[in-house]
Amino acid sequence: MSWVLSDVRLGAVKLQHAARYDHSQIPDIIKATEKALAIQKTSESSWFDDDPFNKKSELLNKQWKEIRLFIDQGKIQHSEKLLTEFYQTINDMFPMYRKLGEERLIVIYAIEVIEFVLSALIVIFLFYYSKKHIITPVNRLLDNAKAIKNHSFKFDFPHCDNEIGLLADGMRDMSVELEKLLTGMQEQVQQKTLELEKANTTIEFLFSISQQLNTVKLTSPILYNTLNALGKQANLSKLCLELNSGYFIKSELDCASVYPEASRSPIVINGKTYGYLNYVQNDESQDCASLIESFSGLVARALYQDEYTLQTQKISLMEERSVIARELHDSIAQSLSFLKIQCAVLQKQVGQTDNPRAIQTIDNVKSAIAEAYTQLRSLLSTFRLNVPESNFRDALETMVESLRIQSNAQITLSKFKDYFHTTPNQHIHLLQIIREATVNAIKHAQCKHIDISCIITDEDKVWISIVDDGRGIRDNSSQEGHYGLSIMKQRADELGATLSIIPLQHGTEVKLIFPYKNKLLKQGIENV
Repeated sequence: MSWVLSDVRLGAVKLQHAARYDHSQIPDIIKATEKALAIQKTSESSWFDDDPFNKKSELLNKQWKEIRLFIDQGKIQHSEKLLTEFYQTINDMFPMYRKLGEERLIVIYAIEVIEFVLSALIVIFLFYYSKKHIITPVNRLLDNAKAIKNHSFKFDFPHCDNEIGLLADGMRDMSVELEKLLTGMQEQVQQKTLELEKANTTIEFLFSISQQLNTVKLTSPILYNTLNALGKQANLSKLCLELNSGYFIKSELDCASVYPEASRSPIVINGKTYGYLNYVQNDESQDCASLIESFSGLVARALYQDEYTLQTQKISLMEERSVIARELHDSIAQSLSFLKIQCAVLQKQVGQTDNPRAIQTIDNVKSAIAEAYTQLRSLLSTFRLNVPESNFRDALETMVESLRIQSNAQITLSKFKDYFHTTPNQHIHLLQIIREATVNAIKHAQCKHIDISCIITDEDKVWISIVDDGRGIRDNSSQEGHYGLSIMKQRADELGATLSIIPLQHGTEVKLIFPYKNKLLKQGIENV
Protein backbone atom coordinates (compact mmCIF):
# COMPACT_ATOMS: atom_id res chain seq x y z
CA MET A 1 0.00 0.00 0.00
CA SER A 2 2.83 2.50 0.78
CA TRP A 3 4.22 2.28 -2.74
CA VAL A 4 0.77 3.02 -4.14
CA LEU A 5 0.53 6.22 -2.06
CA SER A 6 4.04 7.14 -3.16
CA ASP A 7 3.09 6.74 -6.82
CA VAL A 8 -0.06 8.83 -6.31
CA ARG A 9 1.92 11.56 -4.53
CA LEU A 10 4.54 11.49 -7.27
CA GLY A 11 1.78 11.75 -9.85
CA ALA A 12 0.35 14.82 -8.02
CA VAL A 13 3.76 16.50 -8.05
CA LYS A 14 4.24 15.74 -11.76
CA LEU A 15 0.78 16.95 -12.50
CA GLN A 16 1.47 20.31 -10.74
CA HIS A 17 4.69 20.68 -12.71
CA ALA A 18 3.00 19.83 -15.99
CA ALA A 19 0.13 22.22 -15.25
CA ARG A 20 2.62 25.06 -14.95
CA TYR A 21 5.17 24.19 -17.57
CA ASP A 22 4.24 21.34 -19.95
CA HIS A 23 0.61 20.58 -20.59
CA SER A 24 1.47 17.82 -23.07
CA GLN A 25 2.50 15.43 -20.25
CA ILE A 26 -0.76 15.81 -18.37
CA PRO A 27 -2.64 12.92 -20.12
CA ASP A 28 0.12 10.45 -19.39
CA ILE A 29 0.44 11.59 -15.79
CA ILE A 30 -3.33 11.34 -15.27
CA LYS A 31 -3.34 7.85 -16.76
CA ALA A 32 -0.50 6.66 -14.42
CA THR A 33 -2.09 8.31 -11.39
CA GLU A 34 -5.49 6.76 -12.04
CA LYS A 35 -3.81 3.41 -12.48
CA ALA A 36 -2.19 3.81 -9.05
CA LEU A 37 -5.48 4.94 -7.53
CA ALA A 38 -7.20 1.93 -9.05
CA ILE A 39 -4.81 -0.38 -7.18
CA GLN A 40 -5.51 1.28 -3.84
CA LYS A 41 -8.18 -0.56 -1.85
CA THR A 42 -10.07 0.40 1.27
CA SER A 43 -8.91 -1.47 4.35
CA GLU A 44 -11.59 -3.30 6.33
CA SER A 45 -10.79 -5.12 9.56
CA SER A 46 -12.59 -5.78 12.82
CA TRP A 47 -9.29 -5.96 14.73
CA PHE A 48 -8.00 -2.42 13.81
CA ASP A 49 -9.39 1.12 13.79
CA ASP A 50 -9.06 1.82 10.05
CA ASP A 51 -12.02 4.20 9.70
CA PRO A 52 -9.82 7.37 9.59
CA PHE A 53 -7.65 5.85 6.92
CA ASN A 54 -10.65 4.77 4.88
CA LYS A 55 -12.19 8.26 5.14
CA LYS A 56 -8.95 9.82 3.94
CA SER A 57 -8.92 7.34 1.09
CA GLU A 58 -12.47 8.33 0.12
CA LEU A 59 -11.51 11.99 0.38
CA LEU A 60 -8.51 11.35 -1.83
CA ASN A 61 -10.67 9.71 -4.50
CA LYS A 62 -13.16 12.56 -4.31
CA GLN A 63 -10.41 15.16 -4.68
CA TRP A 64 -9.03 13.35 -7.68
CA LYS A 65 -12.38 13.28 -9.39
CA GLU A 66 -12.66 17.09 -8.95
CA ILE A 67 -9.13 17.54 -10.27
CA ARG A 68 -9.88 15.37 -13.26
CA LEU A 69 -13.07 17.30 -13.90
CA PHE A 70 -11.20 20.67 -14.00
CA ILE A 71 -8.53 19.21 -16.25
CA ASP A 72 -11.07 17.77 -18.61
CA GLN A 73 -12.79 21.24 -18.71
CA GLY A 74 -9.40 22.85 -19.44
CA LYS A 75 -9.37 24.74 -16.18
CA ILE A 76 -5.83 23.70 -15.30
CA GLN A 77 -5.13 26.78 -13.14
CA HIS A 78 -8.13 26.02 -10.97
CA SER A 79 -6.82 22.48 -10.41
CA GLU A 80 -3.54 23.64 -8.84
CA LYS A 81 -5.21 24.47 -5.55
CA LEU A 82 -6.96 21.11 -5.56
CA LEU A 83 -3.66 19.39 -6.35
CA THR A 84 -2.13 21.05 -3.30
CA GLU A 85 -4.97 19.76 -1.12
CA PHE A 86 -4.71 16.37 -2.90
CA TYR A 87 -1.00 16.25 -2.11
CA GLN A 88 -1.66 17.20 1.52
CA THR A 89 -4.27 14.45 1.83
CA ILE A 90 -1.74 11.94 0.57
CA ASN A 91 0.82 13.14 3.12
CA ASP A 92 -1.79 12.79 5.87
CA MET A 93 -2.49 9.23 4.83
CA PHE A 94 1.16 8.16 5.24
CA PRO A 95 1.22 8.37 9.11
CA MET A 96 -2.15 6.71 9.26
CA TYR A 97 -0.96 3.92 7.04
CA ARG A 98 2.29 3.62 9.02
CA LYS A 99 0.35 3.39 12.30
CA LEU A 100 -2.07 0.91 10.83
CA GLY A 101 0.87 -1.13 9.47
CA GLU A 102 2.58 -1.10 12.85
CA GLU A 103 -0.58 -2.36 14.48
CA ARG A 104 -0.82 -5.06 11.87
CA LEU A 105 2.86 -5.98 12.35
CA ILE A 106 2.22 -6.33 16.07
CA VAL A 107 -0.67 -8.63 15.36
CA ILE A 108 1.43 -10.52 12.83
CA TYR A 109 4.23 -10.90 15.37
CA ALA A 110 1.75 -12.05 17.96
CA ILE A 111 0.29 -14.52 15.49
CA GLU A 112 3.76 -15.74 14.57
CA VAL A 113 4.62 -16.20 18.24
CA ILE A 114 1.38 -18.07 18.78
CA GLU A 115 2.06 -20.15 15.66
CA PHE A 116 5.57 -20.90 16.91
CA VAL A 117 4.28 -21.91 20.33
CA LEU A 118 1.56 -24.03 18.75
CA SER A 119 4.10 -25.56 16.37
CA ALA A 120 6.41 -26.30 19.28
CA LEU A 121 3.54 -27.84 21.23
CA ILE A 122 2.52 -29.86 18.19
CA VAL A 123 6.11 -31.03 17.72
CA ILE A 124 6.38 -31.95 21.40
CA PHE A 125 3.02 -33.72 21.26
CA LEU A 126 3.99 -35.57 18.08
CA PHE A 127 7.34 -36.52 19.62
CA TYR A 128 5.83 -38.02 22.75
CA TYR A 129 2.91 -39.48 20.86
CA SER A 130 5.19 -41.14 18.30
CA LYS A 131 7.50 -42.27 21.08
CA LYS A 132 4.65 -43.79 23.05
CA HIS A 133 2.47 -45.09 20.26
CA ILE A 134 4.98 -45.71 17.46
CA ILE A 135 8.65 -45.89 18.50
CA THR A 136 8.16 -47.82 21.76
CA PRO A 137 5.73 -50.37 20.22
CA VAL A 138 7.99 -50.78 17.19
CA ASN A 139 11.03 -51.32 19.47
CA ARG A 140 9.03 -53.87 21.46
CA LEU A 141 8.07 -55.58 18.24
CA LEU A 142 11.75 -55.68 17.25
CA ASP A 143 12.68 -57.13 20.66
CA ASN A 144 9.87 -59.67 20.33
CA ALA A 145 11.09 -60.62 16.85
CA LYS A 146 14.61 -61.17 18.26
CA ALA A 147 13.14 -63.23 21.12
CA ILE A 148 11.14 -65.33 18.66
CA LYS A 149 14.34 -65.87 16.67
CA ASN A 150 15.97 -67.18 19.87
CA HIS A 151 12.96 -69.49 20.49
CA SER A 152 11.68 -67.45 23.44
CA PHE A 153 7.95 -66.77 23.56
CA LYS A 154 7.38 -65.43 27.08
CA PHE A 155 6.77 -61.72 26.39
CA ASP A 156 3.98 -59.18 25.96
CA PHE A 157 2.97 -57.48 22.75
CA PRO A 158 2.00 -53.77 22.60
CA HIS A 159 -1.70 -52.90 22.53
CA CYS A 160 -2.39 -50.15 20.03
CA ASP A 161 -5.46 -49.05 18.10
CA ASN A 162 -3.55 -48.49 14.88
CA GLU A 163 -1.61 -50.34 12.24
CA ILE A 164 1.11 -51.22 14.76
CA GLY A 165 -1.55 -52.87 16.91
CA LEU A 166 -2.68 -54.92 13.93
CA LEU A 167 0.94 -55.87 13.27
CA ALA A 168 1.39 -56.77 16.96
CA ASP A 169 -1.73 -58.94 16.88
CA GLY A 170 -0.39 -60.70 13.80
CA MET A 171 2.98 -61.28 15.45
CA ARG A 172 1.23 -62.50 18.61
CA ASP A 173 -0.76 -65.06 16.68
CA MET A 174 2.36 -66.05 14.74
CA SER A 175 4.37 -66.49 17.97
CA VAL A 176 1.62 -68.63 19.50
CA GLU A 177 1.59 -70.85 16.43
CA LEU A 178 5.38 -71.00 16.34
CA GLU A 179 5.50 -71.86 20.03
CA LYS A 180 2.97 -74.65 19.54
CA LEU A 181 4.82 -75.90 16.48
CA LEU A 182 8.24 -75.72 18.14
CA THR A 183 6.95 -77.30 21.35
CA GLY A 184 5.31 -80.07 19.34
CA MET A 185 8.49 -80.66 17.35
CA GLN A 186 10.59 -80.70 20.54
CA GLU A 187 8.19 -83.17 22.14
CA GLN A 188 8.28 -85.34 19.05
CA VAL A 189 12.08 -85.18 18.92
CA GLN A 190 12.27 -85.98 22.63
CA GLN A 191 9.79 -88.82 22.21
CA LYS A 192 11.68 -90.21 19.22
CA THR A 193 14.94 -89.85 21.14
CA LEU A 194 13.48 -91.77 24.07
CA GLU A 195 12.12 -94.40 21.69
CA LEU A 196 15.51 -94.73 19.98
CA GLU A 197 17.30 -94.93 23.34
CA LYS A 198 14.79 -97.53 24.51
CA ALA A 199 15.13 -99.45 21.25
CA ASN A 200 18.92 -99.29 21.53
CA THR A 201 18.72 -100.55 25.12
CA THR A 202 16.40 -103.34 24.01
CA ILE A 203 18.72 -104.30 21.14
CA GLU A 204 21.72 -104.33 23.47
CA PHE A 205 19.76 -106.45 25.94
CA LEU A 206 18.66 -108.93 23.27
CA PHE A 207 22.19 -109.06 21.86
CA SER A 208 23.54 -109.83 25.32
CA ILE A 209 20.89 -112.52 25.83
CA SER A 210 21.67 -113.98 22.41
CA GLN A 211 25.36 -114.16 23.28
CA GLN A 212 24.63 -115.87 26.59
CA LEU A 213 22.31 -118.41 24.98
CA ASN A 214 24.42 -119.23 21.93
CA THR A 215 28.09 -118.77 22.73
CA VAL A 216 28.33 -121.44 25.44
CA LYS A 217 26.75 -124.77 26.29
CA LEU A 218 23.11 -124.12 27.18
CA THR A 219 22.56 -124.80 30.85
CA SER A 220 19.78 -123.93 33.23
CA PRO A 221 21.87 -121.40 35.23
CA ILE A 222 22.19 -119.49 31.97
CA LEU A 223 18.42 -119.63 31.48
CA TYR A 224 17.95 -118.62 35.12
CA ASN A 225 20.20 -115.58 34.68
CA THR A 226 18.56 -114.58 31.41
CA LEU A 227 15.11 -114.83 33.01
CA ASN A 228 16.24 -112.50 35.80
CA ALA A 229 17.60 -110.06 33.24
CA LEU A 230 14.31 -110.16 31.32
CA GLY A 231 12.34 -109.53 34.50
CA LYS A 232 14.29 -106.36 35.20
CA GLN A 233 14.32 -105.16 31.59
CA ALA A 234 10.59 -105.72 30.98
CA ASN A 235 9.51 -104.66 34.50
CA LEU A 236 7.79 -107.97 35.27
CA SER A 237 6.47 -108.97 38.67
CA LYS A 238 6.45 -112.75 38.08
CA LEU A 239 8.37 -114.85 35.58
CA CYS A 240 9.20 -118.50 34.95
CA LEU A 241 10.00 -120.85 32.09
CA GLU A 242 7.77 -123.90 31.57
CA LEU A 243 9.16 -126.56 29.25
CA ASN A 244 7.27 -129.46 27.73
CA SER A 245 9.08 -131.79 30.11
CA GLY A 246 6.86 -130.48 32.90
CA TYR A 247 9.70 -128.73 34.67
CA PHE A 248 9.73 -125.05 35.61
CA ILE A 249 12.76 -122.82 35.67
CA LYS A 250 11.82 -120.07 38.09
CA SER A 251 13.32 -116.61 38.11
CA GLU A 252 14.11 -114.69 41.26
CA LEU A 253 10.67 -113.04 40.83
CA ASP A 254 8.94 -116.39 41.54
CA CYS A 255 6.86 -118.43 39.13
CA ALA A 256 3.87 -116.86 37.37
CA SER A 257 1.92 -120.03 36.58
CA VAL A 258 -0.17 -119.93 39.77
CA TYR A 259 -1.45 -116.40 39.10
CA PRO A 260 -4.70 -116.05 37.12
CA GLU A 261 -3.53 -112.78 35.55
CA ALA A 262 -0.40 -114.42 34.17
CA SER A 263 0.27 -114.36 30.43
CA ARG A 264 1.92 -117.08 28.33
CA SER A 265 4.28 -116.62 25.46
CA PRO A 266 4.92 -119.82 23.45
CA ILE A 267 8.51 -120.82 22.81
CA VAL A 268 8.17 -121.93 19.19
CA ILE A 269 10.58 -122.32 16.31
CA ASN A 270 10.01 -124.06 12.96
CA GLY A 271 6.51 -125.01 14.10
CA LYS A 272 7.80 -126.92 17.15
CA THR A 273 6.79 -125.79 20.63
CA TYR A 274 9.38 -126.29 23.36
CA GLY A 275 7.35 -124.73 26.17
CA TYR A 276 5.95 -121.44 27.42
CA LEU A 277 7.20 -118.31 29.10
CA ASN A 278 4.81 -117.44 31.94
CA TYR A 279 4.87 -113.87 33.25
CA VAL A 280 2.89 -111.15 35.02
CA GLN A 281 3.37 -107.66 33.60
CA ASN A 282 3.57 -104.35 35.45
CA ASP A 283 3.79 -102.53 32.15
CA GLU A 284 1.17 -103.34 29.49
CA SER A 285 2.97 -101.46 26.71
CA GLN A 286 3.51 -102.84 23.23
CA ASP A 287 7.29 -102.49 23.64
CA CYS A 288 7.21 -104.81 26.63
CA ALA A 289 5.19 -107.40 24.71
CA SER A 290 7.59 -107.18 21.76
CA LEU A 291 10.57 -107.60 24.07
CA ILE A 292 9.04 -110.73 25.65
CA GLU A 293 8.22 -112.14 22.21
CA SER A 294 11.78 -111.54 21.00
CA PHE A 295 13.17 -113.13 24.17
CA SER A 296 10.94 -116.19 23.64
CA GLY A 297 12.26 -116.47 20.09
CA LEU A 298 15.87 -116.37 21.32
CA VAL A 299 15.18 -119.07 23.94
CA ALA A 300 13.42 -121.22 21.33
CA ARG A 301 16.36 -120.88 18.95
CA ALA A 302 18.81 -121.74 21.76
CA LEU A 303 16.81 -124.86 22.72
CA TYR A 304 16.58 -125.85 19.08
CA GLN A 305 20.32 -125.32 18.59
CA ASP A 306 21.12 -127.32 21.72
CA GLU A 307 18.84 -130.15 20.59
CA TYR A 308 20.37 -130.02 17.13
CA THR A 309 23.86 -130.14 18.61
CA LEU A 310 23.00 -133.17 20.73
CA GLN A 311 21.45 -134.90 17.75
CA THR A 312 24.49 -134.13 15.64
CA GLN A 313 26.79 -135.52 18.32
CA LYS A 314 24.73 -138.69 18.60
CA ILE A 315 24.67 -139.15 14.84
CA SER A 316 28.43 -138.54 14.68
CA LEU A 317 28.96 -141.08 17.45
CA MET A 318 26.81 -143.66 15.68
CA GLU A 319 28.54 -143.02 12.36
CA GLU A 320 31.89 -143.48 14.07
CA ARG A 321 30.74 -146.75 15.63
CA SER A 322 29.38 -147.88 12.28
CA VAL A 323 32.82 -147.31 10.76
CA ILE A 324 34.38 -149.30 13.61
CA ALA A 325 31.85 -152.11 13.08
CA ARG A 326 32.64 -152.21 9.39
CA GLU A 327 36.36 -152.37 10.10
CA LEU A 328 35.84 -155.12 12.68
CA HIS A 329 33.72 -157.07 10.24
CA ASP A 330 36.20 -156.69 7.43
CA SER A 331 39.24 -157.61 9.52
CA ILE A 332 38.71 -159.51 12.77
CA ALA A 333 35.48 -161.27 11.76
CA GLN A 334 37.10 -162.65 8.62
CA SER A 335 40.19 -163.69 10.58
CA LEU A 336 38.05 -165.52 13.13
CA SER A 337 36.15 -167.27 10.36
CA PHE A 338 39.45 -168.33 8.78
CA LEU A 339 40.74 -169.63 12.13
CA LYS A 340 37.50 -171.51 12.71
CA ILE A 341 37.88 -173.22 9.31
CA GLN A 342 41.53 -174.01 10.01
CA CYS A 343 40.60 -175.53 13.39
CA ALA A 344 38.06 -177.76 11.66
CA VAL A 345 40.73 -178.87 9.15
CA LEU A 346 43.24 -179.40 11.97
CA GLN A 347 40.75 -181.40 14.03
CA LYS A 348 40.06 -183.61 11.00
CA GLN A 349 43.76 -184.15 10.50
CA VAL A 350 44.43 -184.86 14.18
CA GLY A 351 41.35 -187.11 14.39
CA GLN A 352 43.16 -189.62 12.21
CA THR A 353 45.79 -190.04 14.97
CA ASP A 354 45.27 -191.18 18.51
CA ASN A 355 46.37 -188.06 20.43
CA PRO A 356 43.81 -187.04 23.08
CA ARG A 357 45.83 -184.04 24.29
CA ALA A 358 46.00 -182.57 20.79
CA ILE A 359 42.26 -183.05 20.35
CA GLN A 360 41.63 -181.32 23.72
CA THR A 361 43.82 -178.39 22.67
CA ILE A 362 41.97 -178.08 19.40
CA ASP A 363 38.65 -178.05 21.27
CA ASN A 364 39.93 -175.27 23.56
CA VAL A 365 41.00 -173.23 20.56
CA LYS A 366 37.61 -173.72 18.90
CA SER A 367 35.87 -172.67 22.12
CA ALA A 368 38.02 -169.54 22.36
CA ILE A 369 37.34 -168.70 18.73
CA ALA A 370 33.59 -169.18 19.28
CA GLU A 371 33.71 -166.99 22.39
CA ALA A 372 35.63 -164.28 20.49
CA TYR A 373 33.19 -164.54 17.60
CA THR A 374 30.21 -164.19 19.97
CA GLN A 375 31.73 -161.09 21.57
CA LEU A 376 32.53 -159.67 18.14
CA ARG A 377 28.95 -160.23 16.97
CA SER A 378 27.67 -158.45 20.05
CA LEU A 379 30.01 -155.53 19.39
CA LEU A 380 28.95 -155.38 15.74
CA SER A 381 25.30 -155.35 16.81
CA THR A 382 26.06 -152.52 19.23
CA PHE A 383 28.05 -150.45 16.79
CA ARG A 384 25.53 -150.87 13.98
CA LEU A 385 22.61 -149.61 16.07
CA ASN A 386 21.24 -146.63 14.13
CA VAL A 387 18.63 -144.52 15.93
CA PRO A 388 18.85 -140.90 14.68
CA GLU A 389 16.12 -139.47 16.96
CA SER A 390 17.43 -137.01 19.54
CA ASN A 391 14.61 -137.60 22.04
CA PHE A 392 15.31 -140.68 24.13
CA ARG A 393 11.76 -142.00 24.10
CA ASP A 394 11.45 -141.52 20.34
CA ALA A 395 14.77 -143.30 19.84
CA LEU A 396 13.69 -146.15 22.13
CA GLU A 397 10.35 -146.55 20.33
CA THR A 398 12.22 -146.73 17.01
CA MET A 399 14.51 -149.47 18.39
CA VAL A 400 11.63 -151.40 19.98
CA GLU A 401 9.71 -151.28 16.71
CA SER A 402 12.61 -153.05 15.00
CA LEU A 403 12.67 -155.68 17.79
CA ARG A 404 8.92 -156.34 17.52
CA ILE A 405 9.54 -157.66 14.02
CA GLN A 406 11.99 -160.27 15.41
CA SER A 407 9.63 -161.71 18.07
CA ASN A 408 6.04 -162.62 18.75
CA ALA A 409 6.32 -161.18 22.26
CA GLN A 410 4.36 -158.00 23.00
CA ILE A 411 6.78 -155.17 23.82
CA THR A 412 5.24 -152.10 25.50
CA LEU A 413 6.46 -148.84 26.99
CA SER A 414 4.71 -147.93 30.26
CA LYS A 415 5.35 -145.31 32.92
CA PHE A 416 7.75 -143.61 30.60
CA LYS A 417 8.91 -140.02 31.08
CA ASP A 418 7.79 -138.01 28.06
CA TYR A 419 10.93 -135.89 27.91
CA PHE A 420 14.16 -137.48 29.02
CA HIS A 421 17.29 -135.51 28.35
CA THR A 422 20.47 -137.52 27.68
CA THR A 423 23.99 -136.83 26.55
CA PRO A 424 25.16 -138.59 23.38
CA ASN A 425 27.16 -141.14 25.45
CA GLN A 426 24.22 -141.82 27.79
CA HIS A 427 21.90 -142.06 24.81
CA ILE A 428 23.89 -144.91 23.20
CA HIS A 429 24.66 -146.84 26.41
CA LEU A 430 21.06 -146.77 27.65
CA LEU A 431 19.69 -147.91 24.29
CA GLN A 432 22.24 -150.75 24.16
CA ILE A 433 21.46 -151.91 27.70
CA ILE A 434 17.71 -151.92 27.03
CA ARG A 435 18.25 -153.59 23.66
CA GLU A 436 20.46 -156.31 25.14
CA ALA A 437 18.01 -157.01 27.97
CA THR A 438 15.10 -157.14 25.54
CA VAL A 439 16.96 -159.38 23.09
CA ASN A 440 17.93 -161.75 25.93
CA ALA A 441 14.29 -161.93 27.00
CA ILE A 442 13.20 -162.63 23.45
CA LYS A 443 15.85 -165.34 22.85
CA HIS A 444 16.06 -167.12 26.19
CA ALA A 445 12.98 -166.37 28.31
CA GLN A 446 10.32 -167.57 25.89
CA CYS A 447 8.12 -164.76 27.18
CA LYS A 448 4.84 -163.37 25.86
CA HIS A 449 5.12 -159.86 27.17
CA ILE A 450 7.99 -157.43 27.78
CA ASP A 451 7.35 -154.12 29.60
CA ILE A 452 9.85 -151.26 29.51
CA SER A 453 9.46 -148.29 31.89
CA CYS A 454 11.49 -145.19 32.72
CA ILE A 455 10.70 -142.89 35.64
CA ILE A 456 12.48 -140.13 37.55
CA THR A 457 12.04 -140.40 41.32
CA ASP A 458 11.77 -137.59 43.84
CA GLU A 459 15.38 -138.35 44.80
CA ASP A 460 16.40 -137.31 41.28
CA LYS A 461 17.26 -140.81 40.15
CA VAL A 462 16.36 -142.53 36.90
CA TRP A 463 14.82 -146.00 37.14
CA ILE A 464 14.79 -148.00 33.92
CA SER A 465 13.10 -151.39 34.19
CA ILE A 466 12.74 -154.24 31.64
CA VAL A 467 10.29 -156.87 32.89
CA ASP A 468 9.35 -160.08 31.05
CA ASP A 469 6.96 -162.92 31.98
CA GLY A 470 9.21 -165.71 30.72
CA ARG A 471 10.97 -168.63 32.43
CA GLY A 472 13.65 -166.45 34.01
CA ILE A 473 17.42 -166.11 33.57
CA ARG A 474 20.41 -167.23 35.63
CA ASP A 475 23.56 -165.16 35.93
CA ASN A 476 25.96 -168.03 35.20
CA SER A 477 29.12 -167.63 33.19
CA SER A 478 28.74 -171.09 31.74
CA GLN A 479 25.40 -170.21 30.19
CA GLU A 480 25.03 -168.75 26.78
CA GLY A 481 24.52 -165.01 26.95
CA HIS A 482 27.08 -164.56 29.66
CA TYR A 483 29.00 -162.09 27.47
CA GLY A 484 25.88 -159.98 26.86
CA LEU A 485 25.32 -159.58 30.59
CA SER A 486 28.96 -158.69 31.12
CA ILE A 487 28.79 -156.00 28.46
CA MET A 488 25.59 -154.64 30.04
CA LYS A 489 27.36 -154.36 33.40
CA GLN A 490 30.33 -152.63 31.79
CA ARG A 491 28.03 -150.11 30.18
CA ALA A 492 26.24 -149.55 33.50
CA ASP A 493 29.59 -148.90 35.19
CA GLU A 494 30.44 -146.28 32.57
CA LEU A 495 27.13 -144.55 33.33
CA GLY A 496 27.76 -144.69 37.06
CA ALA A 497 24.61 -146.80 37.34
CA THR A 498 23.60 -149.90 39.27
CA LEU A 499 22.46 -152.87 37.16
CA SER A 500 20.35 -155.50 38.87
CA ILE A 501 18.90 -158.74 37.48
CA ILE A 502 15.99 -159.71 39.71
CA PRO A 503 14.23 -163.08 39.31
CA LEU A 504 10.47 -162.79 39.63
CA GLN A 505 7.79 -165.37 40.28
CA HIS A 506 6.98 -165.27 36.61
CA GLY A 507 9.84 -163.85 34.65
CA THR A 508 12.79 -161.56 35.23
CA GLU A 509 13.34 -157.84 35.85
CA VAL A 510 16.44 -156.02 34.66
CA LYS A 511 16.68 -152.75 36.62
CA LEU A 512 19.06 -149.88 35.94
CA ILE A 513 19.32 -147.03 38.47
CA PHE A 514 21.53 -143.95 38.05
CA PRO A 515 21.49 -140.26 39.10
CA TYR A 516 19.79 -137.83 36.77
CA LYS A 517 22.36 -135.24 35.69
CA ASN A 518 20.28 -133.07 33.43
CA LYS A 519 22.47 -130.06 32.67
CA LEU A 520 19.66 -128.24 30.93
CA LEU A 521 16.75 -128.60 33.35
CA LYS A 522 17.87 -129.96 36.67
CA GLN A 523 20.35 -127.25 37.54
CA GLY A 524 17.69 -124.65 36.95
CA ILE A 525 15.49 -126.26 39.57
CA GLU A 526 18.41 -126.41 42.00
CA ASN A 527 18.97 -122.68 41.56
CA VAL A 528 15.42 -121.81 42.57
